[in-house]
Amino acid sequence: MKRVLVIEDDPRMRELLVRQLAALRCEAFAVGTPPSTLRAVDAHRPDVVLIDIGLPEMDGFALAEMLRHKRIPMLASTGYANPELEERVREAGFTGLLRKPFRLRDLARELNLALPRD
Repeated sequence: MKRVLVIEDDPRMRELLVRQLAALRCEAFAVGTPPSTLRAVDAHRPDVVLIDIGLPEMDGFALAEMLRHKRIPMLASTGYANPELEERVREAGFTGLLRKPFRLRDLARELNLALPRD
């Protein structure tokens, strides 16, 4: 079972993502703030991290920079996608981008692309 850490500040979206990931047979863990992310990464050792770009305390790009040395695949999620943001997501080292609202099949596709093969 793949382990996915979700960093999402909206509690309803966080809960929805955990349920969607469970439907995809993933073990999901979720945090709502960037400071709790590093502790969660060390505690849960996720196979992939799903990061909301529009976090209040620190944006998803800064958080991705902090996580880069962990060498964990990262997916970005945002409700404000545009071509400039998509380019910035790629440059920041994210393996994919999910545009909110997204469907379960979109999440499954991006996870399959990001997750390491067994």
